[in-house]
Amino acid sequence: MLLLGIPDPSRAISSTATVISNLFCLVAVLDFLYRGQFLHQAVDLSFSRLGYVDEASARIVVRSPENPAVEMTVFPLSDSSKVQTKIHGSIADTDFMTTFTFDNLAPQTEYVYMTNATHNGTFRTALSTSKKWSLVTSSCIKPFYPYSPLDHALRIVGLEQLSRYVTEQTPDVMLFLGDFIYIDLPVPHGWSQAHYNTAYRQVYASPSWTSSLRTLPWIHLYDDHEIVNDWSAQDTGLYQPAMKAFWNYQGRANPPSKDGRTYYTFRKGDVAFFVMDTRRYRSANGVSDGPAKTMLGYEQRRELESWLENERTWKVVVSSVPFTRNWRGPDANDSWSGYLWERDRILDKMRQTEGVVILSGVRRLPPINAVPNNFQDRHEHATTIFPGQASDSGSVIEFSTSPLNQFFEPFARYHEQIEPSDVSIHHHPRGNSKFGHVIFDSSETRRLAVHYKLIVDGNEVWAYNWTIARDGSQ
Repeated sequence: MLLLGIPDPSRAISSTATVISNLFCLVAVLDFLYRGQFLHQAVDLSFSRLGYVDEASARIVVRSPENPAVEMTVFPLSDSSKVQTKIHGSIADTDFMTTFTFDNLAPQTEYVYMTNATHNGTFRTALSTSKKWSLVTSSCIKPFYPYSPLDHALRIVGLEQLSRYVTEQTPDVMLFLGDFIYIDLPVPHGWSQAHYNTAYRQVYASPSWTSSLRTLPWIHLYDDHEIVNDWSAQDTGLYQPAMKAFWNYQGRANPPSKDGRTYYTFRKGDVAFFVMDTRRYRSANGVSDGPAKTMLGYEQRRELESWLENERTWKVVVSSVPFTRNWRGPDANDSWSGYLWERDRILDKMRQTEGVVILSGVRRLPPINAVPNNFQDRHEHATTIFPGQASDSGSVIEFSTSPLNQFFEPFARYHEQIEPSDVSIHHHPRGNSKFGHVIFDSSETRRLAVHYKLIVDGNEVWAYNWTIARDGSQ
C-alpha cells in the first residue's frame, strides 16, 4: 500500500513519509510546469544581442519597452569620430523588439554600439579573405531543465556551458538550428502571438546569458516547436502568429533573404551557406513519398539546386532536421526519411560538386504509445557520410547535433546503420547539452579542411577531421 502512496493506519510513520514525499513530487511537477510561466513573464525585459555580422555590416537586436524610440550609435573602437546613428521606434506591436542594421563598415574592425536605453556592446566585422574561422552549432532550448527546485525558473545550463566554451575558444558565429522555444511542451499555455512573444522573452530573460553570448553573432532558423510539434500545415493557422514573433526576435537579425523568405544564403570567407526552411513549404508528413511530396517546396528546391550547381566556393547546407535515416523506427515521416525521393534528388546534386557539408539539428522520437503523429524530439548527435555513387562524384558529410539544453532519451536506441547510402561515423546519444564546434580551414589551395568537435555537458568528447578537395578526393 505504501508503494502505491496510500496511507496505512497501522504504519503511521512510514505512511506519513509516503504522503509527504508524494506531495513533494506533486509540488515539484507543478513548480517545473508553472513557476516560470506565471512568475517570470519578463514583460519588462530589456536587452540587446548581435545578429548577422559580415565584413561590411552588422545587425543588432534590441528590446526596450521603456523607450518610445531607441537611438543607437555605432563607431570604431579606435576612432570614435566615425559615428553612425539610427533611431527606431519601440512599439508594442513588435513586443518592443527592433533590429538595427548598420552598413558601410570597415572589415576586421572592432566596433562599439550604445543606445539611449543603456544597452552597449562590441562586435568585430569579418575579414573578407578569411581562410580559417569557426562556428558553433546546436538546437533546442528548454529553460529549467534539468529541474532543481533551488534553480531560477529560467536557468539554462547549456547556455552557461556554451558561454564558458566560447570565452575560451572564441568561435566567430553561433548557428542555431531550431526549437529556440518550446511553445507546446511540457504543457501549452496558449497560441496567440502574445504567448509566442512570452516564450521568446523567457529564454532571453534567463540569468544564464552572459556578455560573451550577447557579443557572439547569432544566426537562426526555426523548426516545429516555434510553431507546434511536427508542423506541416505550411503558412496557415498557427504559422501566422508564430512567425510574427519569430521575425521580431530572430528573423530580422539573420542574413538578408530574397523577398523576406524564411530560407536564405550567406557567405563567410571561402565558405557559402544555404539555410533551408524545412517547415513552411512542406507537404503533409503523412503523404506517400514520391515526386509529389516535398519538404522544401518547388521554388526553394529549385533555388537550392541552382545554388549547388553555380556556387563556386565551398558549400554548407543547413537543415533543421537531419538528412540521415539511420535513426530508425516509425518516426520517419517528419524527418528527411519521410521525404526520400526529394532527399535523394538533392544528395545527387550535392555529389555532383566537390563535396558538401550538412549541418542539422533536431531529431524525432517514435510516437508515444504508438499514437500516430504524437512525436517528441530525440536529442542526440550523429555524424554520417553519404558516399559518392561514382568515382567522379563527391561524398557528403552530415554533422547532426542537439540539444543545447533539453532532455535526452536514456534507454531506447533507434540509431542503426542499415542502408549503405548512410554510413554512420559516430553516434552519441547521452547528454542534456550538446553543441558542435566546426572549424573551416581553406588556407591550402583547392582544399577545404573541416575539423569538428563535439561538446557534451561542457566537455569535448569526440573530434573528427574531414577534407574536401577540388579533384574530388576526400
